[in-house]
Amino acid sequence: MKKLNYNQSNADHTLFFKHFSSRGVTVLLVYVDDIIITGNDEGEIQSLSNCLAQEVAVTTLGRLKYFLGIEVAHSSKGIFISQRKYITDLLAETGKFACKPANTPIDPNQKLLSISSQFMHQPKECNLHAAYRVLHYLKGTVGKGVLFKRSGKVEVEMFTDADYASSTIDRRSTSGHLTFVGGNLLLWVKNSLDELQVPLFSPMKIYCDNKSAINLVHNPVQHDRTKHVEIDRHFIKEKLEANVICISYISTNNQLADMLTKGISGTQL
Repeated sequence: MKKLNYNQSNADHTLFFKHFSSRGVTVLLVYVDDIIITGNDEGEIQSLSNCLAQEVAVTTLGRLKYFLGIEVAHSSKGIFISQRKYITDLLAETGKFACKPANTPIDPNQKLLSISSQFMHQPKECNLHAAYRVLHYLKGTVGKGVLFKRSGKVEVEMFTDADYASSTIDRRSTSGHLTFVGGNLLLWVKNSLDELQVPLFSPMKIYCDNKSAINLVHNPVQHDRTKHVEIDRHFIKEKLEANVICISYISTNNQLADMLTKGISGTQL
């Protein structure tokens, strides 16, 4: 790819991109022997495909429809992705195809773990029931997915939440965040957006339901009792002062990231 003057992303080493004049860009994403090519220059996309075909055996499958268990559907409204086939195969494999759907993936009375898979070596019955609960939840989401709407204005918004010292094993905290770009749910992609030269028209909005944390970040006075977070605060305050981010309060009832830190009721979900 470098021989073709493509740059490797620092944010995602499987991502390669090339910029042209008049804001043109072509992007290639590779996973083992599966490759996605996209961009806003059809001629460059075809040229890249031809160059790859000269180096390795290539099978062109046309417009993206399926990638790593994700089904992709295109429409005038945008791109809709789902995992219908993956979920149905998983339910059939585990004998849960005819199970009763659950409204939430976890019981509201259960606590989340601070470290993933820490009971894999010696699972207990409660761990098995928790796994079954996820399958029951997936049963009710077979026809659902995520719609990435077409949007001319790119705005980054984030919802962040933490459940302080909630782990019953080691008293560690559980945190989670959801990031939206142009109203579409994505992973954290700030560095990728910079590399692809996607313009942001406003500071990234971070929504937090903890007023004390917001006041602490905006407070220019340093206190001895906050020295244990002093380094992190400096980083956040620098981004605030540089107008890269802005932090706003949101009520707990409207905090979307709440579902990532604790079990919630079906009504909230």
